Amino acid sequence: MIPDFEDGVLGVRRDANALAVVAMTIGASGYDDPICGIASDLVSVSNRLARAKNAADVKEAYKELVVARGKTGDPKKLKWSKVAELRPLMKNALPSITTDVKRLSRNEKTFLRGANARKVINDSTILAAIALGCRENVDETLAPEEDDVWREYCERLAAAAIEFNKQANDVVAKKGSFEEMKEAFKAVEETCSSTCHEKFGGKSAE
Repeated sequence: MIPDFEDGVLGVRRDANALAVVAMTIGASGYDDPICGIASDLVSVSNRLARAKNAADVKEAYKELVVARGKTGDPKKLKWSKVAELRPLMKNALPSITTDVKRLSRNEKTFLRGANARKVINDSTILAAIALGCRENVDETLAPEEDDVWREYCERLAAAAIEFNKQANDVVAKKGSFEEMKEAFKAVEETCSSTCHEKFGGKSAE
């Protein structure tokens, strides 16, 4: 999967941690669907993938991930908890996703071309999950004592991503304005560059 693990390690950490918070969000949402029954397994396997130390570990964990995805289970609600590391999410996943969204949304024609709109909508859903999943990670920031402020920031970012997601769906359904959609994305970017960058930074920025 990864010829040189050192070259791919950031991607593995990024995607595995993102999958963990997505699974947690699904499991903790109360969404009534069989996928909620495997959310806990997806979190566990994602954590093993995030801790992989070499390419062999990645391949083994990925096999477990494929098996976990194929399971079925009764819907059950997870409790919100810390399931991922902050740095791969905020320093790698979030910038990568927002860059892709911005690139695919530079104009309406590009946004509506091929599968671009579906990717933008899916990516904005992941942004919301990352924001919600990071609420438990204040201890990894430069202001670990500011838990309330951190949670408020994460929830504000999630709300901005959800609003952008709604606007994007409306444009696809020809019920909304592309310009309003772009304004909604600006709110996502501004949230990232204000409270998070200015106050919390992350230990990796030290």
